[in-house]
Amino acid sequence: MKSIRLKARLSLAFFLVVAVMFAAISFAANGLLANQFKNYAIDKQNQRIAAFADLFTSRYVDWGNRWDLAGIESIGVNALSEGYLIRLKDQDGRILWDAQVHNHGMCSLMLANIAERMQSQFENFQGGYTEQTQALTVAGASIGSIDIGFYGPYSYSEVDLAFLKRLNQLLLLAAVLSMAIAAILGLMIARQLTGPITRAIQSTRRIADGHYSDRISEEKGPRELSELTSSINSLAESLGRQETMRKQLTSDIAHELRTPLAVLQSHLEAMIDGTWQADQKRLESCHGEVVRISSLVNDLDKLTQIEQGNLALQKEAVDLKALLTRIGLNFQRDFASKNVQLSIQAEPVVVQGDTDKLSQVFINLLANALKYTHSGGSVRVFTRVAEHQVIVSIEDTGIGIAPEDLIQIFERFYRADKSRTRETGGSGIGLAIVKSIVEAHGGLVTVESQPGQGSVFQVTLPLE
Repeated sequence: MKSIRLKARLSLAFFLVVAVMFAAISFAANGLLANQFKNYAIDKQNQRIAAFADLFTSRYVDWGNRWDLAGIESIGVNALSEGYLIRLKDQDGRILWDAQVHNHGMCSLMLANIAERMQSQFENFQGGYTEQTQALTVAGASIGSIDIGFYGPYSYSEVDLAFLKRLNQLLLLAAVLSMAIAAILGLMIARQLTGPITRAIQSTRRIADGHYSDRISEEKGPRELSELTSSINSLAESLGRQETMRKQLTSDIAHELRTPLAVLQSHLEAMIDGTWQADQKRLESCHGEVVRISSLVNDLDKLTQIEQGNLALQKEAVDLKALLTRIGLNFQRDFASKNVQLSIQAEPVVVQGDTDKLSQVFINLLANALKYTHSGGSVRVFTRVAEHQVIVSIEDTGIGIAPEDLIQIFERFYRADKSRTRETGGSGIGLAIVKSIVEAHGGLVTVESQPGQGSVFQVTLPLE
């Protein structure tokens, strides 16, 4: 079963959220309006009843403080047309006019019509005939009373029901329009959100096929999508760089192995054919080439162990000053033979680390500093402690490193000097090993350099 696309999910979710919200708002609004309209109908009904009492009182005065039967009937008939049944009594309790006596059939029909109207609109409406009695007084003296019958507790006229129907139609229309707009906006927003994701999927597929130069154009949008686009572009750039270095590695290793193997082959063939004698000098030459090949294989094996997480550290208390001093003494002859001055200024600082691995770090860095520093130059090693960490700096006055090489100098198999031979340079994994060892100790290695002005490598290690 195919999963629903993200765009469809987002559109549907947006639509459902708006639909549910509008349904809840409409339900609440409808309930509120119905309750308000009910109160309005009851208030209007009470006001009309009070108005009938005031009308009879004022007419009694207008008729000369007496009851006029013709006038009473006129008021009663008009009230009947409005749905009110009037029964008027004088001060002695005698009935002067009764709507049901006047036209009982019309009264029954009117009440039945109102009941049917209310029941058709509200299925569970509970109502029936109701009467209210109002005393009639003039100047504090009783002139009679009026019984007003109606369908209660309240009722709606045809105009009221038409208004409610129109209101519900408008709410339904608003709901339909809102959901249509929500669907359109949801589709637009989903397309805006999923567009970069779709392009990212297409780009990653091309990158997976080896098109490392493929890039996604960064557009304005949510920060997360911009970060995704930037990350994929960075990934493509990194993979392209790794692929370039992999190809360079193949070329470098082939070059590194071709020459010693060719030397070994030619020497051994000559000795087998009897052209050369297998004397000590020629055997030492063959041994040197074997050692060179073995050294390259060992470096590759070390890097493989590091990258697979198999670098085991035998941690102990390491006196950095003693370690650096010992390494400096081992390099003293090499520095002297090249006429490069070596200065070591280290504080007596103790760190927890693997002595052999840390020795390898500083040996590699010192060897590189010596290699790229011309005769008459200098290399200075010094330490400083700052905020629970120690920083070891190896500063040289050598040829420096170009800015475009600085960002890749610690990548495996990267060579800043593409023209190095096996006599002047290694396989390009020494600094990668340095970085891995330092990071395994919870530290950091960085470099600052200017072409022609030398370089400064800094190894930062945490202090316990």
